[in-house]
Amino acid sequence: MISWISPNHIAVMIPILFVCGAIVVAIVAVIIHGRNKDLEHKERIAAMEKGIQLPEPKIVVKPVYSARRAWALVFLGIGLGLTIGLWGVHGAQGGVWGFLPMFIGAGLLAAAILDKREYEERQQRGE
Repeated sequence: MISWISPNHIAVMIPILFVCGAIVVAIVAVIIHGRNKDLEHKERIAAMEKGIQLPEPKIVVKPVYSARRAWALVFLGIGLGLTIGLWGVHGAQGGVWGFLPMFIGAGLLAAAILDKREYEERQQRGE
């Protein structure tokens, strides 16, 4: 380890660097998204000037259950991690707290399964 930096300073710097890194990632994502939109607009304008027929933009609609399923997996993972971590440190009494996010994740997963069934039934009926 670097001798002139104390562990307390490193412990303070980790969250600060994490937040700064997240802000930088967000700024870069916004800039890249803006440039992609700008290029898309320039391409469409150039096609219009040449008289080329423009295709209709594709509209992608995600089913509702996909977002619930994603959140369910996140909560299940957090709950499992908390259960294992707290069980290792505090024993069974501490590990019980990890079940709370796991049950939330299980409920979201059940809702996603029901939504998927309903969505597939509507697709078969042609709605």
